Amino acid sequence: MTAAAKLEDRSGQPITEAERKTIEEVRKRITDSLPEGIPSDIDTDINLCRWIRGYKGDQIKLVDNFKHYIASRKAAGFVGEDFAEKFFEMDEIEPFLKWIASSRLQDRQWSEELNAYLFVERAWSQPREFIKTFKTSDYLLHCFGYSEMLQQLILRREKNQSPEKGPVQTIVIFDLSTVNITDYVNPMSGYMKLWQIRSELWQNWYPEMVQRIYLVNPPRLINLLWKVARVFLSEENLKRIEIVGNMPDLANKHLPRWFVPKEYGGDFVNTTPPGDETGVSIRQKITNKDHYIPHLHYKANGLLDRPKSSHKDISPNTPFVVNIQVGEGKSLLWDFTVSGEVEFCISRNKNPNDLVYPRLHLVTNKLNEEGVLKKLREGEYSLEFFNTSGYFTLKLEYTIAVV
Repeated sequence: MTAAAKLEDRSGQPITEAERKTIEEVRKRITDSLPEGIPSDIDTDINLCRWIRGYKGDQIKLVDNFKHYIASRKAAGFVGEDFAEKFFEMDEIEPFLKWIASSRLQDRQWSEELNAYLFVERAWSQPREFIKTFKTSDYLLHCFGYSEMLQQLILRREKNQSPEKGPVQTIVIFDLSTVNITDYVNPMSGYMKLWQIRSELWQNWYPEMVQRIYLVNPPRLINLLWKVARVFLSEENLKRIEIVGNMPDLANKHLPRWFVPKEYGGDFVNTTPPGDETGVSIRQKITNKDHYIPHLHYKANGLLDRPKSSHKDISPNTPFVVNIQVGEGKSLLWDFTVSGEVEFCISRNKNPNDLVYPRLHLVTNKLNEEGVLKKLREGEYSLEFFNTSGYFTLKLEYTIAVV
């Protein structure tokens, strides 16, 4: 299929008249439920249309997730006109970049014909070491921020072109050359859980942003990996995935040759650091000294030992909330482990729209979750643990301290 033919199949078509009415309905629903309204950068017809298409018109679910997204984006600090430029320098992001091989192209590799820009990522080469080095929240915050950066680049493009071109999107080349298929056949493993949660965040908070995903250098038993992927990707996103078994097809059949990096059979060579010739950050090997050491944040904030922990059994589909008073300028510290999956966030003064820690879907298979919020304003802070299982009780062990 030619690149022009792909254009006919893509989801990024211009807004229809019927959709315009729905956009206004959704905008009013969201605005009515948010005291501060929708942030101006994401309050565009095309962006709201992305959400409507991604949620297939389910306005109740859309509005609920949109509110969570707005509050979490602000809590994570992923805001501001210069966010796309400052993302890689953020304190929560920069320390982990050396172990992640992802695109540093920004939106430089751009196709007017496809109304999309290129994103390249290489699969993990050390998944067993990866989950000993990254807490789930570390990796999710990276994925959250990266997705927001890509969205900001999309919004900039859309602001400066005719809406008749339709939504700007990304085209992904995902390189599987470093994958050992035996690491991925167990859908319940810690690293497959990370993939599942990452995919959930992307599908819930950044719907319809991707035009096409090309899997290159697939392993011999790719069908096993495909069966696992079907568990946590929507049918619409599965249809966007193309397995490229014959590398020359990528630049000769699927995409314009000039658009594809030389490594994958095209003509493009990146010359802008810090990316390599393909435009991907150069990944370092994880060693034992890189493994995460838990509970050090207590000593770093003046406590000699970890405070005594508490335990709680949380019923299915039920929240458990710990309210704690924090004085002006004090710091809030926590750590926890759970027996399953939990949705965790921290809000201020019992306002679910005023988060100080984003709402994240977390697991603690290899590492506990922990964190610190420094120099807080005086008020009551609520740590919420929501059991996402509809069937099983969640066992929670947690410690909270104010210093």
